[in-house]
Amino acid sequence: MERIIVYELLGNLAVSNNDGEILHTEIEKALVSGSRVIVDFNGVDVVIAQFLNAAIAALYENHGSEELKEKLVITGLKSTDSLRKVIARAKSFYVNEKGKKLYR
Repeated sequence: MERIIVYELLGNLAVSNNDGEILHTEIEKALVSGSRVIVDFNGVDVVIAQFLNAAIAALYENHGSEELKEKLVITGLKSTDSLRKVIARAKSFYVNEKGKKLYR
């Protein structure tokens, strides 16, 4: 199991696409190696949807919902509302995109 501590990686603000991509890369490395990943947001004061889209939602492009449910644990968020919305949109988007690619 691998633990990624967002505060140590990015500080107390998680607000930019670039920072989201940094976290995404770290999560992706752990998932590809077969590890279960804990992403710990303790100490992070601000997390916005733009960041979560780049960090978390983008994972759904290459990983199925069941795989992520099994291997990805997110802790320490002050509110999970944005995360739930981002994940729901990502699931819908990537399922629809994969379906379109199959029929092209």
